[in-house]
Amino acid sequence: MEEKQIIYGRNPVIEALEGGFITYLFIMEGAHLEKIIESAKKKNIPMKLISKVEMDKLCKGNHQGVAAEVKSYQYSSLEEIIIMAQKQTHPIILMLDGITDPHNFGAIIRTAEIFNVAGIIIPKHNSVSLSSTVAKTSAGAINYVKVASVTNLSNAIQTLKDSGFWIVSSALGEHSLNYQDVKYDFKTVLVIGSEGKGVSRLVLERSDFVVKIPMFGRVNSLNASVATGILLAKINEYSL
Repeated sequence: MEEKQIIYGRNPVIEALEGGFITYLFIMEGAHLEKIIESAKKKNIPMKLISKVEMDKLCKGNHQGVAAEVKSYQYSSLEEIIIMAQKQTHPIILMLDGITDPHNFGAIIRTAEIFNVAGIIIPKHNSVSLSSTVAKTSAGAINYVKVASVTNLSNAIQTLKDSGFWIVSSALGEHSLNYQDVKYDFKTVLVIGSEGKGVSRLVLERSDFVVKIPMFGRVNSLNASVATGILLAKINEYSL
């Protein structure tokens, strides 16, 4: 039987409603959620009115008076993401190497959706997976961004290269290029590593470019989701 997951908060629930992912809705007594209730009724989604105590038990964070049961999030295949990307005039695919924080992952998915990323690739091992926490942090973007989970990132890179993509990894290093000095006028796979270990050696060796974001403060690293936003904003300049 497919495992169910709980999402909560108005924006995630609204986005999931529009995407058709919700199977059951929980409304807190006294919450003014007329639009959400009306939308759920139109889609014939069953609802239950529960107390604040029950809602607090159901959710692990700020629920804003609403929660929903959704089916487990489905992964796409690498091939599906490549096909999606090939339809775009300036395709961008995001690859995450060793991201383990679900809040970081959710924020990255939200950023990826904003910058029209065709899909995200993550490794099956030593990586965060799709979950209700990721969904909450993504503010609903999880419903629109394809995610593929692959056994081996190096093999995935070869498949992407065979499809005409260039690999750009983000890493602080003596020989890394300033990210602003690269002309991103090609099919791009942007690789983001964890804040602790960064991009793995094998992935760096397979990269066509290794770039860094200049830093002028005393802290020598950026949050992964922040770095992703900065780099995607620059890469997207070449789609204008």
